[in-house]
Amino acid sequence: MNDFIFYLRLGFEHILDINAYDHLLFLIAMSLPFVFKQMRLLLLLVTGFTIGHTLSLWAASAGIISFSLNWVEFLIPISILLTALHALYWNNSLERKPSLPFFVLATFFGIIHGLGFSAYFSIVFTQKSIGFPLLYFTLGIEFAQLVIVTLVIVVNSILSNLFRVSKRDRILVGSSIIIGNLVPVLITATKAL
Repeated sequence: MNDFIFYLRLGFEHILDINAYDHLLFLIAMSLPFVFKQMRLLLLLVTGFTIGHTLSLWAASAGIISFSLNWVEFLIPISILLTALHALYWNNSLERKPSLPFFVLATFFGIIHGLGFSAYFSIVFTQKSIGFPLLYFTLGIEFAQLVIVTLVIVVNSILSNLFRVSKRDRILVGSSIIIGNLVPVLITATKAL
């Protein structure tokens, strides 16, 4: 039971760590176009992201894949930028059910974000079998992501329904803030390549 709580908490705190705010920005960018009536669609995308994140953590820990950390640190803000731009320019395509490409893209971005955490993950998960710790960690991640996207959905719904802020304005402001936060990170990551 102690392992369960430890790894669950580690996964939860991994998402909510303000010093590693890339996950928060990604989740907010992904959630910007959605309101409560579309929650199921958003949860599908978030689950795809978690699947990708978990797969890359497992593969990196098992030594199946290796990668340049500098490239991963560059691709993480690129994934957030693309998600924010998608919210800005192509959010109407999310009015329908997200198609397989959206789910695959969320999963791919999860793989990138998981690779960014895999070095730390390998230090924490020193056991030969990482199956259950990884499962508990993943549950913590998914729970934290649900908290974040639910908060964004609540804010989106309040802005849209109570304050009559248009979806366009809400997404424009949110995406602009996210993109503004990414510029210095992208400059630093580009210099490191």
